[in-house]
Formats: sequence, C-alpha cells, structure tokens
Amino acid sequence: AQAAARVALNRRNQIVDGEVVLKIAKELQALLTSEAESGNLGYLPPETLDAGSPRQRPRQLKTGGLYSRRAVDHAKKEEFPDAVADLLRALLRPNLDATARDKLMATMVDFLKKADKKRAKVAQDGDLSELFDALEMDDDGTKITDIDMAALKKKYRELSVKYHPDKNPEAGPRFNSIRDAYEILSDPTKTVLYDTGGMDLVRKHEGGGGDLSRTENVEKQVTVDLKDVYVGTARNIGNSRRVVCRSCRLHPELPRCQQCKRCPGVMQQRQRWLNDHQYTMETMEIPSDEKCTQDSQQISISIEKGMLSGDRINHPGMASQLPKQIPGDLVVSVMVRPHALFQRFGSDLAVTVNVSLYEALLGCERELEHLDGHIVRFSVPRGSVVRPGSGLEILGEGMPLREDPTSFGRLIIKFGIDFPDAIDESGGTALENALRGIGLGPEPLRVPRTPRRGPRQGRRGGEL
Repeated sequence: AQAAARVALNRRNQIVDGEVVLKIAKELQALLTSEAESGNLGYLPPETLDAGSPRQRPRQLKTGGLYSRRAVDHAKKEEFPDAVADLLRALLRPNLDATARDKLMATMVDFLKKADKKRAKVAQDGDLSELFDALEMDDDGTKITDIDMAALKKKYRELSVKYHPDKNPEAGPRFNSIRDAYEILSDPTKTVLYDTGGMDLVRKHEGGGGDLSRTENVEKQVTVDLKDVYVGTARNIGNSRRVVCRSCRLHPELPRCQQCKRCPGVMQQRQRWLNDHQYTMETMEIPSDEKCTQDSQQISISIEKGMLSGDRINHPGMASQLPKQIPGDLVVSVMVRPHALFQRFGSDLAVTVNVSLYEALLGCERELEHLDGHIVRFSVPRGSVVRPGSGLEILGEGMPLREDPTSFGRLIIKFGIDFPDAIDESGGTALENALRGIGLGPEPLRVPRTPRRGPRQGRRGGEL
C-alpha cells in the first residue's frame, strides 16, 4: 500500500484516478504473495511504520474505520502518501461491502487531488526536478549542495547534439528546455534562486539582480610567506555556512533532506494597535517553507605570483544562503609575513650584505640563495671601492609581477661595511704606511671654511 501510494503521488505520475492506484496496490500485493509462496522473499512489510520515530505506528489496524480515521489525521497534516496508503490498506481488506468501498474510494480520490494541488502550488516557486527531467537525469545525489557537474555536462552535450534544431528542426522547444536546465543547474546561484523562487528570480538575477537581496559577504584571512607569493602556491581554508537544502521543500522524502531544518524566516514590520487611536510597530517573523542545514568544506585559495599583502581573493556565492536571495561572497585577504633576509618594496626586493673593510677597498664576490633556491652571483671588481650606503641593482631578480608573472622587478643589494673594533700598534703602523702609499694620508688639521665636494681624490703621501 505504501509503495502504491508513492507511485501514485510521484511527480512524474501524478495519478488522481483511485481505481488505477488500487490496481497498482493489488498487483504489488499479488507479487508479494507469489514471492512468499515460492519462498523467494524479496521484501517483507514491517509490522511497525516509522519505527523509532515520534510517528511510529502499527501498519495493520483491526477495522476499515480505523484506517479511514488515521488517513484523515494524516491528510490534515498534509501527509498525503501516508493517508493514501492507509486508505489502500482498508480497500485491500477482504469482504469489503460496496458502500464502504465507494466512501473509501471517494476519500482517496479527494486526497490524491489535494496532493496534486499542493504539489502544483509549491512548484510555483521552482521545482528542480523538472530541470533534471529535461536533462533525463535523476537528482538522487546524497549531498545537499553538490551536483555531479561532470555527469551534468556530459548529459547536456549528448542531448544538445541530439535535439539541436540543425539536425532536428521540430525539436526547438526541447532544445531550449535542455539549454535552460543546464544553465541553471551548472550555476550554484541560479540553482538556489530557481529552487526557492522559480524562473522569475533567475531572470531578475540575469538582468543584474537589482531587485534581489544578497546575504552578507564573509571575510577571512590567510597568512603566507614571501616565498609563497614568489613561486605561487595554494592554501586551503575552512568555510562553514548555511545552505538551502536542494529540492527539500518539494521532496522532503529524499534521504539527504533528513538532516535539514527550517530556514530562518523573513523579518517584517507590522502595526499592532494598542487602542482605537494608538499603535506600535513590531517585528515579526514570517516562517520559511524552505529547509536549510550547515555545510562545511575546505576552499582552495590560489596564491598567485606577485601578490601583495592586503590583496583580496573573491569566491562568488560562497557565503551563507537564504531562500530567494543571492548568496554573498567569500572574500579572502592575503597577508604576507616579513622575511628574515629579503625586504619587499612593490616589485623590488632588497637585501643587506655586509662586507669587510678589506673587501670594501679591494673588491668582493658573493652568492645569494634566492627565495626559490636558485643562486644569484654578484661582485664588486677590484679597483672599485664600496662606500657605506652604496649598493647594486640586479635587473630581473626581484618579485614577479602579478599581471605578468614572467616579468620581474629589481634585486637591490645594500652594502654594509664591518669596521674593526680596534687595531693594535703594529697593525696600525702597517695600515698607515699602506694608505699613505696610495695617497690616502690624513686630512689637514684645520677644517676648511668651504667644505670639499665629492669624494676625496687620492694624493701622494706627504703631499698637502
């Protein structure tokens, strides 16, 4: 009886002829009887329905009247599959008189029509099952939010070729329904809008969405190393949000809908009269017919080469959902940790390299391990003097440019000179003689009135 009721009320069948439903129930009962006689039992009807739940009840009752009364109770709660099933159990009882049969049948037809009317009414806000039907697919997924996109795309390609107007001129409407279904189901935002508000909301969204509300954006932050924005990488962050349970308003019997609860209602202002002359405004909640649940998933954040600290990555539609609203965005801010060696200035990098006094005067060579491990070699040739604060520029060894990752900024080498803390007597004498020998003796005792410009020119030892 329960199986026949589900067949009758299935959206694809929508049977309102009571005799047809009874015939289906009798055929299923005959099949079960045949299996029992052959010993090949494929299904045993339970003695208790909805065991372990608050709706637990016995499957079999003693009289047709008890079945009828329980069916009416189910119908008052709009539990039409259970109501029709109870009436079928009463109609399948042996030795049922014609008058009782006619009353039970009339009641069942009434419930079938009410169920069909209810389905049509709630489907006005969008029935995703119709879109799956257009693509000849079943929405039997166990996940609330995920649709098998690979299967969806494969089916769309197959049907769009089969029903393309160029090959099948009379299939224009069918081709359009396939295209529309794919465009909605392949876009998570359109899917939510169609599921909770029908095609009108989808069209508004496609027109710019000016009349549609949006849920709030979610702001998150990810911290990375300088190396990460030099070579590029990816990071995963957790994102927990409220999602509208797909198709659960119309098809709460789906297994995935069992974890869902009612969505938050819409808050509205209304007048409440205190007396004939005064009223106050109060906020009231309009309960939602949709079902929602919490969904947690890891989101992959692409850290691009050349990103700056404070750059933001936008993931559209990944904020919490509400019925008939455009989901907000997940906005991730990238923060870059300071590096122990490299300093960043836009697309340039700078490092400070200390050299000895010997190297400052006589030249030096260095090797620098870059952020990605490659070696940068640079030198100051003998004969050039490294002065405090001087440096080198190496083109193409800075940070990659985000807009063109194959181009790089500069690497700036800043020199620091390590002067000795002290020089002993013998070393000082040798150093003095060497410096005087290349014309770098002491300056005059008297400070000149006009400061000398530019670096000091070498002069012969003893020359003033």
